Amino acid sequence: MKQKICDFQYYIFDIDGTLTRYRETVKAENFLHRNFLFPVLRDMMVERGMGRKEAEDGILKVTEQVVFWDYTDIVSAFGLPAKEAYDRMWEWHRNNLEAYDDAVEMAKRLFKEGKTLFIVSNNPYSGCCMKLRVCGLADEFGSSWFRRILGTDRLRGCKCEPGVWQRAVDQIPVDPAEICVIGDNPLEDGELPRRCGVGKTILLPRGKCLRGIDYGNEEERNV
Repeated sequence: MKQKICDFQYYIFDIDGTLTRYRETVKAENFLHRNFLFPVLRDMMVERGMGRKEAEDGILKVTEQVVFWDYTDIVSAFGLPAKEAYDRMWEWHRNNLEAYDDAVEMAKRLFKEGKTLFIVSNNPYSGCCMKLRVCGLADEFGSSWFRRILGTDRLRGCKCEPGVWQRAVDQIPVDPAEICVIGDNPLEDGELPRRCGVGKTILLPRGKCLRGIDYGNEEERNV
């Protein structure tokens, strides 16, 4: 017998492409070291007297030394005022991200029904919190909606990398068959968690026509 989404007690949500999306204002040419927030921190460093290249090289060095970094590692490494750094990074999120209302409402509904929710994401912890804040699912201190937020700094890698999903599942001390994963990526939110024994994966068909991705059968896609 097929289980429905409401049959589960434990749910893992993805963030990017599931709960949030980037607005058209986000352009890759404005990134630094393939990251959209590094320019915000670089500009703070330059404003405090550091040369632009020195600041950019310094950020890269921190990410090489602290492999599983969070943005707070850069703030601390260069003595930046934490509140100002957070406020400016949050302002970037507020201007450049928006929520997928369907997934946000799903998370809120499940929470109100007494389900236990988690995040597994390719963002570090503080990045997860800022993106969840866009959705109204967190504030500057964390989230009361999600029992644990498992980002790259906690899981020591991105979801596509070996062992990351197993480490994520092992953070939840229940039978993996009792867990439902909700995401948008067929590999990272579908195949890989299923290899770890989760009971169900639901893939939301974001940009299906644009990407040309087969999001699976109707039982997986319909919620």
